[in-house]
Amino acid sequence: MEFNVVDRQYLDTEIRYFDQNVQVAKFIIDKYKTVGFYHKYDDNPLNSLLYNYFYLKKDHKHLVLEKILNEYGFNYISSIHNAIYHLLEGDEKALLWPGIEDFSIFDGIYKLKTNKGIIMVRRASDFFKNSKTSYIFEKPLKGWCFARSFDFIKENKDYKAVLSYDNNLFVGGHYHAYLENNEKTLDIASNALYMSKEEARKVLQGKIIKSLSYEEIITSFNKLLYEIPDLSCDDDKLQVLALYYGNKSGIK
Repeated sequence: MEFNVVDRQYLDTEIRYFDQNVQVAKFIIDKYKTVGFYHKYDDNPLNSLLYNYFYLKKDHKHLVLEKILNEYGFNYISSIHNAIYHLLEGDEKALLWPGIEDFSIFDGIYKLKTNKGIIMVRRASDFFKNSKTSYIFEKPLKGWCFARSFDFIKENKDYKAVLSYDNNLFVGGHYHAYLENNEKTLDIASNALYMSKEEARKVLQGKIIKSLSYEEIITSFNKLLYEIPDLSCDDDKLQVLALYYGNKSGIK
């Protein structure tokens, strides 16, 4: 593994699996077109597939398409993970994601009914709004799991950063980072706080690669600075460590 091209390797992996997922989405669209009405959305088959699923689910006409999704090994946990982000962002389409059946909210706790069981979660930005780290939740969250997790653990050293490898909707996976402190789990990229590890593991089911304290992050990254050509102290520390430990555990 050539870490002098860390960013390129990370992107190459993401793009490779993205392209494969797009191809599966195209197969599903072509198959569904032979049996049902397909509403064209845009030229990205993955976006179009989800849009059409949402469009059909609003009228309770999604079951045929859902059957085809199941035939192609659709990953509902990944879908539910996406839905939680959109739900906590206030997006009304959150209920339309595959796997989501209903939700209610009481005293700041969202109770989601899913095809994988009941999931309880709360909006992290509300929980931490009066803390010293409230400003972190004003930064971009989605797609910034490594940077925001590091921002948070730098200020909250009683947490540990968990590096994992999560499944995509169809093919392959992607690296992810979240935080744990005893029973609490903070999936900061989704603005999601789970008050027990049992609840968190209903959603965060990826392969755990490494769990690191703040001190361990700094020590491990500084060690790699001496071992890896062209690695910079300004590089995203948790992203680099995810790739490093992922490679050591056999993830390509």
